[in-house]
Amino acid sequence: MRENKQKNPVLIVGTGPGDPELLTVKGDRAIRNADVILYDCKTVEPALLVASATATVIAVERSQYESGEGCREETPMIRSIRDHYLGGRKVVRLKAGDPTLFGGEVDECDLLDQLGIPYAIVPGVSAGAAAACAYAMPISRKFESDAVVNIIVNEVNDELGSLLRNGAKMFGQGATMVLYMATANLPVILGIFSEEGVPDDTPVVAVSKAGWPEEAMVETTLGAMGAEGFSLGISEPVVYTIGRYVRVRISPFESRKRSAIFSKCLK
Repeated sequence: MRENKQKNPVLIVGTGPGDPELLTVKGDRAIRNADVILYDCKTVEPALLVASATATVIAVERSQYESGEGCREETPMIRSIRDHYLGGRKVVRLKAGDPTLFGGEVDECDLLDQLGIPYAIVPGVSAGAAAACAYAMPISRKFESDAVVNIIVNEVNDELGSLLRNGAKMFGQGATMVLYMATANLPVILGIFSEEGVPDDTPVVAVSKAGWPEEAMVETTLGAMGAEGFSLGISEPVVYTIGRYVRVRISPFESRKRSAIFSKCLK
């Protein structure tokens, strides 16, 4: 390994669901002070508005490993982080939402450990949290339910099917489940819930593009969602919040003003 010219750790920064006003103060400061900013997802681009004019901003190609193929040690992102860090530059790697929630930061951190490169993670607002707050959705209830289960459902295999069945049993104790990337697998998911005896009148709030100007919401139930043929007419990505206490308590997104920063970003 080449001799390291500086001591600044690589910062893995969560940018939130999209709206720049949901970027944390710590994340904002990290981006402003960065010499090099690396990202591989367009969702994070609004956060680049606060980057220094002198910063090098690089859109890194997503690796085969992240698509289920290839070797993780060979990812373009890791190579970019390593090269710029060893060159003595302050490196920020941007991640959508919160880096620790389904973000794949575990693999990257393992590799940084192997390379002897120090790092720190700056948390971000997840899409599920943004969706719940946008509509003042209660996702837990004091003294009655303290459980919120987050599940990514881009593929339903035996292991995930078992997880969904175990999660379905928690609905009886008032738990709330937040599903990501689940739309294509809704028939299977709803079938599992039905087999496990989850009531058809269990509330569901589906939020499309949480934290974006195009944000949309559908309030329904498990039974109605199944009867509608699993199509709610809203665009991906969609976060599904499901549970006994889930409901919309404030006006839809369209009735509120768009973030001024977001409007500037989209011009």
